[in-house]
Amino acid sequence: MPQIQYKEHSVEGIKIIEVLTTPQATQGNSHLNFFCMHGYGANGFDLAGLVPHLALPPGSRLFFPEGPIAVDLGMGYTGRAWFPIDWNEIERIRREGGLRDLSKTLPAGMAEARDQVISVLKALNAEPSQTILAGFSQGAMLATEIALSHEAYFAGLLILSGTLVNRVGWETQAEKKFRAKGKLLQFLQSHGRLDPVLPFQAAERLHTLLTAHGGVGELVPFEGQHEIPMEVVQRVNRWFGGGGPRLSFSN
Repeated sequence: MPQIQYKEHSVEGIKIIEVLTTPQATQGNSHLNFFCMHGYGANGFDLAGLVPHLALPPGSRLFFPEGPIAVDLGMGYTGRAWFPIDWNEIERIRREGGLRDLSKTLPAGMAEARDQVISVLKALNAEPSQTILAGFSQGAMLATEIALSHEAYFAGLLILSGTLVNRVGWETQAEKKFRAKGKLLQFLQSHGRLDPVLPFQAAERLHTLLTAHGGVGELVPFEGQHEIPMEVVQRVNRWFGGGGPRLSFSN
């Protein structure tokens, strides 16, 4: 892969693309862990390509895991997923001209993916208070589920073109874990206004839910579709270093 050095290893049955930084990161609580999960049909290298553009603290540990489910992309290509997608339901919604709404339940397979990722984080010695959970699309949904359901508190949550799922469950978890205990969930969220995959309206509903129940964060809209434009990367960098909810990576 151009511009970055990396190593591949398997942790708890999950393939990890670990991007190597300078100075070299070490295990422990003195460094930021950036754990970023790809979207449906992509792989760990997909979001690893963002690293040259990210202003992460020196010595950060950068992990880009691959979903446990193989996805046939056709023409001999295979992608990865964190949990299955009901394509028949998506096609029905498109035929009827409706908007895709995942807010009623936790998608099948997400709980299993959540538990597996939590095991991976533990095996990597990624202390939650020193770890930013991040993801795009399906990976963003999973990152949000982990941030809300895990007993520990993460340094931050980065939601790139995610959506609201399991509204009642997430609302209950956020209220119990954060607002009721006076804790804060620091997050940054981005979404394209023209997203044909996950509607912008659902992203707004997710932002409303999080901020109403202990979340401190911003929804960054952009005039685009299901993507991560450079303007979002620039906003993410300001979030890392200031100009938004400031994260603390020290003990």
